[in-house]
Amino acid sequence: MNDQSHAEGPQSPSRTERLIDAAREGDGEALGELLSSYRKYVVFLARTQLHQHMQGKADPSDVAQEVFMAAHGNIADFRGTSAEEFAAWLRGILTNTLAMHVRKFLGTQKRDPRLEQRLNHSLASATGFLQSQIAGDMTSPSQHFARNEAFLQLAGALESLPEDYRQVIVLRHIEGLPFAEVAKAMGRSVDSVEKLWVRGLAKLKTAMSEP
Repeated sequence: MNDQSHAEGPQSPSRTERLIDAAREGDGEALGELLSSYRKYVVFLARTQLHQHMQGKADPSDVAQEVFMAAHGNIADFRGTSAEEFAAWLRGILTNTLAMHVRKFLGTQKRDPRLEQRLNHSLASATGFLQSQIAGDMTSPSQHFARNEAFLQLAGALESLPEDYRQVIVLRHIEGLPFAEVAKAMGRSVDSVEKLWVRGLAKLKTAMSEP
């Protein structure tokens, strides 16, 4: 049997889509595997918001774990079939989880819909970056991910970067800051953050090319 027999045709469901189908049917093992493949994506998104709203007062991995516990309990409510729809569903859970942490951090239990709206917008912006041209330029999907699931691979690659590289990319591409403001946020000179950004993108591209 040659390798081509394993290739998925354009109409064939991807590995992620097959896991989604099985998880919706109540297959706990499939759900566990599915959530594992989204773990770095959720951790990365949580990290971008915790940095912005809470100055590192909560751990992104702990927040992701809370999201996955909620997903386990509510998978029957998920109605989508695609990797993007599952990502959007997890983002909704993450928005609620982050809002709860931010309210606790601020010492208020009063629910402000604008907080959820801001978080939701920021998370959508971060996901837009993951699904943008930079993902297309950098990705040669492994057998693990189909082309339209490259955002999961990019999130994993970003999570593998040293903190400074990841931060400069987030500030520049997700928060959309000019280099002068990136430099101020990072306590560096403009020249040093520009060089850091170039090195960070190069390191990201290398990470994306690894199997």
